[in-house]
Amino acid sequence: MSTSTARAVSPRVAAAGPARTLNRGGEVRQLLRIHWLEMSRNRSTFIFVLIFPFMMLSMFLAINYLVASGMDQGPDFSIVVVPMGLCLAITGTCTTLTAGPIADYRSKGTLRALSTTPISRSSFLLTHMAVRLILSFLLSGALILLGMVLGIVSVESVWRVLVASIPATVLFLGIGYLVGGSMKNGQAATNVASAVQLVTLFTSGVAVPFAALPEDAFRVINLLPTAYFGDLLFWTTGSPLQRYDTWLDFLVVSVCALIVVPLAIRFFKWDTREK
Repeated sequence: MSTSTARAVSPRVAAAGPARTLNRGGEVRQLLRIHWLEMSRNRSTFIFVLIFPFMMLSMFLAINYLVASGMDQGPDFSIVVVPMGLCLAITGTCTTLTAGPIADYRSKGTLRALSTTPISRSSFLLTHMAVRLILSFLLSGALILLGMVLGIVSVESVWRVLVASIPATVLFLGIGYLVGGSMKNGQAATNVASAVQLVTLFTSGVAVPFAALPEDAFRVINLLPTAYFGDLLFWTTGSPLQRYDTWLDFLVVSVCALIVVPLAIRFFKWDTREK
């Protein structure tokens, strides 16, 4: 009797595998859609993160044009505009657009409620991360293409930005989850993440070249990991402002990512509720 039962059940078991695979694929698509809608729900923040890199690029190129037309020799801002845009795109999508939504999920009990559904926490967070990675790569690629059209960067920058984005996005995603996983609400997390973005911008050398800083300020900022992150962005565009060896830039950014990600996992709180 056990043999006949096994024979009767086995076709169902065999058919369950493809069904689970299909259901799994549908679950991932639904989660990606949910995360995209949640990320773009705050229209003002979302649109600002998308257009801010291009706004800064346009503004500095306009300044570059005005300075060039008004004097024979002036500073050339064209060598910093694309690295600056990449800095804003990576930190904006991986930190600002990560910290706020994940803090909202926590404060509203969404993550805690996952335990009552078939959706695993790992699937939820991995798809949450995937949306940010895709958007970061798309923005970075668009900035490089715009730089190529303007004659600022070469075709070589396409593969360079893809390689450099891997440790950079992991690092700032880790910071985003560290902030979003510890703050009590989405607005506070967004504010802190925006502050992180501004600090990174002005201590990486992509907004204010280190050559323009006082010697004492340069010595301090030169010790920060953000200096190597900015230098890595200079490498992606072939900028003459790159100061360190490329392997050292990758090493520092990668080591920082390996430190921040475990910290984000360690201090992530799943079940904080709104008061």
